[in-house]
Amino acid sequence: MAPYIIGEHGDTELPVWSHAGIGVIPIFDWMRKDPKYKVEDLNDIFVQARDAAYHIIEKKGATYYGIAMGLVRLTKAILQDEHSILTVSTYLDGEYDHKDLFIGVPAIVTRNGISGVIKMELTATEKDRLNHSIRVLKETMNSVNLS
Repeated sequence: MAPYIIGEHGDTELPVWSHAGIGVIPIFDWMRKDPKYKVEDLNDIFVQARDAAYHIIEKKGATYYGIAMGLVRLTKAILQDEHSILTVSTYLDGEYDHKDLFIGVPAIVTRNGISGVIKMELTATEKDRLNHSIRVLKETMNSVNLS
C-alpha cells in the first residue's frame, strides 16, 4: 500500500510512511527484516514522485493528463457513491489538531461530498511536517490581499 500524501499540494506535502505497507506488512517492519532497504530510499522515492510534475512540465509543457486522471477517479467515487477514502483538500474542524482550514488529508468521498475525515495516527516527525505544511499554507493565504 502506497503512503498517503497529505498537507498542502506542493513542496511541503508529505508522505505518511507510518501507514504504508507492502501487502499487509507495514513498510518499516519490512525494512527492519532486510538491511538493504533504508529510510533514505523512502525519501528518494517520495522526492521523485513529488517532483515528477516539474519533469513532466519541462518535457511536455503541462500536467493535464495527470490532473484529468485524478478528476476521473474523484468523479467515479462521487457518481458511484463509493464511500472511497481519497486524499482530497477538505475542511478540518479539529482533526489533526487544526481548525478552519482546507488541506489535503484522507477523507471519505460519497455522492453527498465528504462524509468524514480519516484521522491517522502520525509519528512525531509526520506531525511536525504536517504542522509545517499548514503554517506555509496559512502564510500563503494571509499574504494574499483579498480586497
